[in-house]
Amino acid sequence: MDQMENQENAKSSEEIEKKPKKKKAISKKTTIIIFFPISFAFVILLCILFLVPNKERKIKITVRSTLENFVEKSDLETVNISYNVIAKKCKDEKKCDLKSNNIDDFQYVVSCKGKITAGIDFSKVKIDVEPSSKKIIIHLPDANLTDNPTVGSIKFLNGAEVPSDELPNARALCQDTIIAKSKEDKNVLPAAKNQATLILTEFYGQWIKAYDASYSVEVV
Repeated sequence: MDQMENQENAKSSEEIEKKPKKKKAISKKTTIIIFFPISFAFVILLCILFLVPNKERKIKITVRSTLENFVEKSDLETVNISYNVIAKKCKDEKKCDLKSNNIDDFQYVVSCKGKITAGIDFSKVKIDVEPSSKKIIIHLPDANLTDNPTVGSIKFLNGAEVPSDELPNARALCQDTIIAKSKEDKNVLPAAKNQATLILTEFYGQWIKAYDASYSVEVV
């Protein structure tokens, strides 16, 4: 009798051990619910920190590269101004008054024809990208004289030719006079910058349509 009771107790113990233990589903479900919004927010944060700045940087590099290629292949001197000037070589540099009309104050006086070029230093162009407003802003520096004037004919006021040994000095004198004349002309440098602005506005207006039509370009 005792043996049968022991067998039944042993059988009951085995059945209890075979029954699977119930897992706590609440803990797992809570973890999933909390983890999902955190992960989604993290992905958005990564997009803001990396994708947006990377796109902005890529646009800047592309605009800069396009500008360099355009300048290399195009004549962007922007403004050429021709001048006819009277250049005066003083007898005494310390006491010389270039405004004097007394010809005896000068060693010689020559008539010069020359041309000067004003334009933009495109290496100083700054580029800003505003992703929120979909705008690319190209900032141009002020224009300046890009080179020494080129001088054509040089003659004395009476029409005589300048001797060859004095010609280099007369040419340098004409260049200085043309530069001084251009600096007095307040319209030369603004006209050069305005011309560069018009050229680049037209160029980038067409370029942006092919690159990304959602953006606009402003040249200032």
